[in-house]
Amino acid sequence: MNNSIATSMRYCANANRYPWAPAHDRTPVVQAPVGLTFVTYENPPGIHTADERVRAFETGPQAEWFNHVNVNAHDHGGHFIPWENPDAWVSDLRRTFHGRRP
Repeated sequence: MNNSIATSMRYCANANRYPWAPAHDRTPVVQAPVGLTFVTYENPPGIHTADERVRAFETGPQAEWFNHVNVNAHDHGGHFIPWENPDAWVSDLRRTFHGRRP
């Protein structure tokens, strides 16, 4: 163990105390291309499948914040998906960045 739990807890507490606010009024707020990978192991209450997780994001209030170019969810994997389901994670990375080189 590396004694980092206090830092993690402080970050979560401060995120609640001082919510992030954009410094501009452009839409989407995050204009860079964004790829999101969700895992059903960490679904919010009421969400049971990968398809439901993607739909919940795309119809939720945060979707409009991002220039999302790839949104995907997987039934296998958890908080550490690069180690738990590396093939799916790499596939999502490739799909997100494919064709975006100058």
